[in-house]
Amino acid sequence: MKRAAMILIAICLAAIAGTVARADEAGGSEPIQIGSRLEPLIDDDLIDQRAGALELELHSPVRHPDAIVLDQPWEGNNSGYATILKHEDTFLFYYRGSGLVLTDGHVGGKGFATTCLMTSKDGIHWTRPDLGFVQREGWKNNNVILTYDTSVKVDMSNLDAGHDLLSGKKVKFTGGVHNFTPMIDANPDCKSDEKFKALGGHDHRLLYAYKSPDGIHWSLMQEEPVIFDGMLDSQNLAFWDPVQKCYWVYYRAFKNKTGDTRQLDQKKDYSDMDRDVMFAKSNDFRTWSKGEWVDWQPDRMTQLYTSQIQLYPGADHLRIGFPMRYVINRGQYSEFNERIAKSDRYYSSIYTDTGLITSRDGRSFKVWPEALLRPGPTNENWFYSFGETALNLFETPSRFPGGLNEWSFYVLDHGAWFGAGVTFNRYSIRKDGFVSASSPMAGGSFVTKPIVFSGNALRINFETSANGSVRFELQDLDGTPLPGLSLDDCPALLGNSIAYTVHWNSDAQLADYAGKPVRLKVELKDADLFAICFVEK
Repeated sequence: MKRAAMILIAICLAAIAGTVARADEAGGSEPIQIGSRLEPLIDDDLIDQRAGALELELHSPVRHPDAIVLDQPWEGNNSGYATILKHEDTFLFYYRGSGLVLTDGHVGGKGFATTCLMTSKDGIHWTRPDLGFVQREGWKNNNVILTYDTSVKVDMSNLDAGHDLLSGKKVKFTGGVHNFTPMIDANPDCKSDEKFKALGGHDHRLLYAYKSPDGIHWSLMQEEPVIFDGMLDSQNLAFWDPVQKCYWVYYRAFKNKTGDTRQLDQKKDYSDMDRDVMFAKSNDFRTWSKGEWVDWQPDRMTQLYTSQIQLYPGADHLRIGFPMRYVINRGQYSEFNERIAKSDRYYSSIYTDTGLITSRDGRSFKVWPEALLRPGPTNENWFYSFGETALNLFETPSRFPGGLNEWSFYVLDHGAWFGAGVTFNRYSIRKDGFVSASSPMAGGSFVTKPIVFSGNALRINFETSANGSVRFELQDLDGTPLPGLSLDDCPALLGNSIAYTVHWNSDAQLADYAGKPVRLKVELKDADLFAICFVEK
């Protein structure tokens, strides 16, 4: 009896050890609660095992001729830091208007900067509303909402003066016109006169908080700056996080310059720079936590001039960003850069492009080592500020007849330095199309970590070749196919859809396994899977 009991105990311990081992292999003891949320395959967080030729693949967007040219007298060839918001049925395009003058041995500003607003009904065709806020010779019918003109909406003359980065002059603070970056507040407790919020400043030291009831008429939320521990002459952004229920801000800082940057000497300390990103949180948009460095995985690869981090559309538990990657000391690529070198050799050897970063907690970001957008084929595409994206993705009609909506965003890709004004061209990509689980015809597959879903159907975003296929299988935690939901029960799917419902040739019901830990296996041949979502059909 004693021997039989010992054998039974040994069997139980082995079973427990096997269960723990499987849990460890799955990346933790708790299954991932995905419920019915969208899960784009932007990283390998859900993937436990891979087989065959399966890889995560980065996809580049398509450039369109649709363009926004910032060539008016109050704009110019140094315009940028754009943001696109959609309010009700209107798109709003905010941007800084500014110009550069290049002479031998000097890069100077062409007047003071402005903050401007364009509007559109489709995100493609834009107009400059005649706002009438600024009356200045040569600026007829302008769309300026903020400037250094003290007659314009924000005028807090008792604030400390700062240096206008374009002119170098000491000026009173009348608005965050260097890097004004607005948002629409999704906080359900937001006050009506603060529906729009923004951060902005006019030199490298400070960010102020703004509010507006309509996105046009702005005022300061308080006289004191809200962020002052970064190198802030970049596009710094904030948004409401509906999952963590607080505001987040991402702002530029130098990794080798810490503390209150108001104490740094602009000429002495504003050098030897290592551009990085910090974040902070707030419950009221006025008082922010101490800034912390973003954790880059495996590494940020380059300096980052902007981050353009935003909530992932349709998946608020995720974040996606399109940083302008900043690479120095690469020499003069062309005659265009040699022209810049006559004014400033440092600027002439800087090149930038667009990267891709993603996160599941807002703190740690996966960094794609390859560029999302490379500079174009002409010399005029290879310059410092190429690849600066307007903040926020938005939906536009498909470029294919009868197709479903795509994602669009605008990218500064030519017109800087010597042109009359910079040009933002529109780029588009399929929804959830930046990254896919991909395999060639040789085939590949992956199995997820244990997940718990809700709903009774599996909806996918995928594409195959005419000869390719995708199949799906639901498994128990041991990897055993569930009855009627195996690969053999799943017909080989072909096609191209952003919302296709998977079927199995059986009477098995997915709903029977909702709320229970399972695994999902996916087999691909010459195919891409962009996203999955369990839904109630």
